[in-house]
Amino acid sequence: MNREAYELANRIKTETETGGDILLDGPGDVEEKKYKKYIMQKIQGEEQGESRRRKGKYRHMRISAAACAGVFLLAGIVFFGDEIHAMIRQISWNIGSALGTPEDLADYSQVVNTSVSDKGYVITLQEALVSEGELMVNYTLQRENGEPLDELFSDTGLLMTRENLYINGEEMKCASEMGGDFLDEEQKILGVVTKYFLFHASGIDLAKENEFRIEFEQIGGEKGDWNFAFKADSSALAGDTKRAEIGESFMLPDGIKVMLDEFSSNKLEQRITYSLSARSRYTLVLDAEDSEGNRVEFSTRTQGDSGYMLNRTHYEAGVPEETGSRLDEEAETVTMTLYARKDLDENGQAVHDCVQIGEPFVIELP
Repeated sequence: MNREAYELANRIKTETETGGDILLDGPGDVEEKKYKKYIMQKIQGEEQGESRRRKGKYRHMRISAAACAGVFLLAGIVFFGDEIHAMIRQISWNIGSALGTPEDLADYSQVVNTSVSDKGYVITLQEALVSEGELMVNYTLQRENGEPLDELFSDTGLLMTRENLYINGEEMKCASEMGGDFLDEEQKILGVVTKYFLFHASGIDLAKENEFRIEFEQIGGEKGDWNFAFKADSSALAGDTKRAEIGESFMLPDGIKVMLDEFSSNKLEQRITYSLSARSRYTLVLDAEDSEGNRVEFSTRTQGDSGYMLNRTHYEAGVPEETGSRLDEEAETVTMTLYARKDLDENGQAVHDCVQIGEPFVIELP
């Protein structure tokens, strides 16, 4: 990583009116003038402060040095080129952008922004966000020598890492899922978001502040220590969550009773919680359409005696035409239809077809 490029990218992003977003497509003449104005303001500010203490030739030397620095920084916009663009993309990448949500989640996330280097790899843990039953973190991974990342993925495309999660000193045995993408064309910076499912973590109130620790012990075939500690809670997100009771029960094909308990909605997600009379061989899927015409599919994220479904973009008959990724919070009602899919058939093969369970029903939104 070029330190000067990173610092320039960070300054452009945080201190110019544009926030640096236009650099993702490359700066034009107008943008370059804005950067030049910003840099010259910084130069003049530093020079004025210095002039109170220095006079004569020292003052002249200060101006000359500052002016050279300004020329260097402006030249850096062209000289660093793609590297600055990649740095801005890295700096701007957060949980919201990783999830593809248009909502601003800054009020609910904990900024960690800590880097740990070991065995030639650098992990930078950027943010952590605690929701009801979940911990979500995003981080970047790159090599210390700036070389592209390779040999880190399995044949199925999964990133090969191993880490342990601790809450208040207790190791969590929980399921997790990971997603990510390279933040640069050279594939030198990998952005990763990991979700830990803590729905069944007993004795831990995620609405209160807890101490979290994530210990990475392996990246690819390299064992090492990349450890991070932070504090976080879900109280802000919970306070901005709208809830509506459902209270509808159904019988699954295997004789297990399912109760749909509650619909909740916030800037992070929309979910439906449910409970089962016993373990079932069926996975729940729910189709929902609000009174404004938005249609959304909810799919099971956790499974056991209780769990929840999260919304995802609904695809009509397998055609990827988005008909709505969220239910409209201004809608008055939502019509819901429950479906179930058997996990495996008699031959142990995955089943993709769903069967409708019961009749559609309507709930009122808060």
